[in-house]
Amino acid sequence: MKTNCLLLLLLLAAALPSYAQVTPFDDCESLTGWGGGGNALSLDSDVPVQGTYSIKSEGGSTERFRRTFTTPVNTGIASTELNIAYLQFSLYVSDVTKFSASQGQFEITSSGNPDTDEYNWNTGSVNLRNGWNNVVLRLSAAGKQGNPDLSAINFFRYYKFMNDGESVIVKIDNMRFTKGYEGSVLSGAHIFNAADAVTNWSGADALSADTGNKILGSASIVKTGSGTNWFTYNPAPFNTTVTEAGGVVKFWLFVSDTEKMNGNGSIVFSSSGQAGTDEYRWNLANQKIQNGWNHVILHLPDAAKTGTPNLSAINFFQVGQPLSAAITARIDEIEFYEPVAATTPVPSANTLNGKVMFGYQGWFGLPTDGSPTHNWWLHWFGGAPDHANATVDMWPYLGDYPSSELVATNMVYSNGSPAKLFSSYNYNTVDQHFKWMREHEVDGVFQQRFLQNFRTGDSRVPRHFEKVIENVQTASLKYGRVYAIMYDLSGADATSTEAVIADWKRLVDEMGVTSESNYLWHKGRPLVALWGLGLASSPDATAARSDKLVKWFRDGDPTDPTDDPKYRAAVMGGLNNNWRSHTTEWLAVYDQLDVISPWSVGRYSNESGANAFAISTVRPDMAYLQPKNIDYMPVIFPGFSWFNLQTVRNNPSAAIKNSIPRNGGSFLWQQSQNVINEGASMIYLAMFDEVDESTSFFKMEKFADHTPKGGNTWFLSLDADGYDLTPDWYMGIAGYTKKVLAGKATNSLSVPLYPNALSTTAGQPLPVTLVSFAAQTEQNNALLAWQTSQETNSSHFEIQRSTDAKSFITIGKLNSHQNSNADNDYRYTDANLPAGRFYYRLKMVDLDNSFAYSSIVTAQIEQSITVNVFPNPAANVVSVQSDARILQLDIVNAAGRKMHSSAPGKPHFELNIANWPSGTYILKIDGVERKIVKP
Repeated sequence: MKTNCLLLLLLLAAALPSYAQVTPFDDCESLTGWGGGGNALSLDSDVPVQGTYSIKSEGGSTERFRRTFTTPVNTGIASTELNIAYLQFSLYVSDVTKFSASQGQFEITSSGNPDTDEYNWNTGSVNLRNGWNNVVLRLSAAGKQGNPDLSAINFFRYYKFMNDGESVIVKIDNMRFTKGYEGSVLSGAHIFNAADAVTNWSGADALSADTGNKILGSASIVKTGSGTNWFTYNPAPFNTTVTEAGGVVKFWLFVSDTEKMNGNGSIVFSSSGQAGTDEYRWNLANQKIQNGWNHVILHLPDAAKTGTPNLSAINFFQVGQPLSAAITARIDEIEFYEPVAATTPVPSANTLNGKVMFGYQGWFGLPTDGSPTHNWWLHWFGGAPDHANATVDMWPYLGDYPSSELVATNMVYSNGSPAKLFSSYNYNTVDQHFKWMREHEVDGVFQQRFLQNFRTGDSRVPRHFEKVIENVQTASLKYGRVYAIMYDLSGADATSTEAVIADWKRLVDEMGVTSESNYLWHKGRPLVALWGLGLASSPDATAARSDKLVKWFRDGDPTDPTDDPKYRAAVMGGLNNNWRSHTTEWLAVYDQLDVISPWSVGRYSNESGANAFAISTVRPDMAYLQPKNIDYMPVIFPGFSWFNLQTVRNNPSAAIKNSIPRNGGSFLWQQSQNVINEGASMIYLAMFDEVDESTSFFKMEKFADHTPKGGNTWFLSLDADGYDLTPDWYMGIAGYTKKVLAGKATNSLSVPLYPNALSTTAGQPLPVTLVSFAAQTEQNNALLAWQTSQETNSSHFEIQRSTDAKSFITIGKLNSHQNSNADNDYRYTDANLPAGRFYYRLKMVDLDNSFAYSSIVTAQIEQSITVNVFPNPAANVVSVQSDARILQLDIVNAAGRKMHSSAPGKPHFELNIANWPSGTYILKIDGVERKIVKP
């Protein structure tokens, strides 16, 4: 294994990238405004990082530094820029062993005090070493209390608990806020044009470089107008290095309003310096362009070819599309590439080393599957195909699946068309999935195989999952990807070992799973994964039985006359994250494994937690395994939500929408950075198609307005956190993880694909013509007023409110005039609100239940409310009393994991926490925070 590297949050100063903006916070040249919490403070001239002095704190008190600013600091960081904004400083520690294991914090506030209007970072997420450390704290990874104002930061504090009786020297220097996108730098890529400048670009409308809305590099090229020729690029002849049979070209295209696209458009590459001669041409309409950013991926074999274009001398590119009115369009980075196969001519020469692999469920089925038909909605619904029975949260993007194979549910989209879904039983579904994997250069999958897949009495189940294996075998071979079987043993019992052995024999003998060039080998043997070792709840799933299973795969059974060397395999164990604390019997089982892959999904819920996990779990895991010659495959995941699944299970306390936000990819990329910096040589991506728990990487719907609607229907979409992301966004980030692991890209501090804020609508037509919509305040009331000039088949208005401009709830309803050409005025009062900023929008619903949203207006309530939480400490029931209606109540534990979320709608609320673990919890009541202790 590689030697451990420093966690990316703590880099050598020389290795840090430059930033577009640096705002000094404190140069640490004076003690003015500084306090030491009982430690002795002084100016220290002994080798400061910059300037003449650093500030030294010497002693054993918990609070190391406190800085109060008479004049607040405007950081220049907007709330939409937290992904690319950092608090940086240099921190010296004389002896880190003097610190206790208890957490501390770094804090900045705009209230002049701790714990109010605050951003904070746990010290456990920062890997301090003896000597100087460069600390880089991403704003998006911070915990947040209240409403900190980044234009008026006036307080900083650092505290860390000490071992009893110990003293340590800590120094701080060169405090600053930095802002800037520094994406991953590719090595050896064939970039046709980075689209960072307009040199050699032209079009029917004026072009310019846009540094504020781009995906890669420093800018995109932007045009606004109605001209048909959007973008033309005439470079010197460019050698793409790709072949016509396997070449791919990709670029990013932004369209502000696709409804203005009128007729057929085209994308052209040629070697003649013009369109029409020696060219490759694609129809733009076939690329299924949506509002906002699109990732256009074109395969050369799919192009209409004219003449004999020379791929070693491409000198013309054009995007053209007739328009009915002016739009804004942008284009960014154009790259030619030819994906490298993950297979090897000799399977035994292949290895898990260097691989980035998805977990693949393949567990989605439709009523039309099979013969006789299966007549089920496998893993989509727990009953009839409507929202009340939905067991998935994330809605898939369906534009690339064969429409003839999709089956309609009982749900509809906002335009009234039926919402349809796919089946993994159909080969074309799996073919499409592996095509996406090839396009993004991810190596392959661990095909999940649950015990019930081959132990149930329902014949539909083995029929489905064996067909999925066949699909995976065919598609992975076609696209040069690899696969391996992963048994899920979470339901193991006294007979599981023998059942798995029998099933493996059948897969080898009857389905030939290990005889193909696309089956993954490792350490000279076919690889099989056993997920859930040590996790089964049955007391019969003993270490002894798991020991027998692992030994059988590795060494065979000389007492079994049907045994054969062809069944031998290298074994990967999927374990719990605390596996090193298991009994000696289980540790003896784990020591026989060739690879260990601990589960991390849900073990942390934000970037700070991911950093702490890398330090406290990944690093010691790898150190433990290195002398044993056991490989380590860390698991990373993009986010989490299982609201619908837990609602169907009648488990409301766990039914939390978007419980681990994806944050535009920053959450995933932080994990990717961490495990690679810790020395990982293989990475497991959980999961490719897991929409049940919203850990999916495959193409997903980008707009909430493009998911099914009606009633209480809710599905998670990629715009949930306010970003304009393409459907394949997370496969794109997965591809960068592979590039970094392969040494083809730098392990950037920023997520490599820049997540822009939403700047377009989803493209749904409004059911009414809305002239105006405004909000005013009167005491603790928000007064909403709007006017329409035309209403056609309009049913009603739903008034919706949010505290973050992302998650809205319906608070009222007004009937419309249905059909009218006159001006109509409407008013609504949202009364008795607590202090804070509230966002409002109108859901304008048509008679056929289609609908669209208005723009968002805001109302600021200034009068504060009084909130009491009692008793404290609370062992059983905690009560919350407010002098206004409680609109939103969230409770998180000390690790930042959300424990409860509700909208009481009344001044008093009680919650039973008797079964919660002991610890400190933070209650967030309409922007007011209170801490309680559960003894």
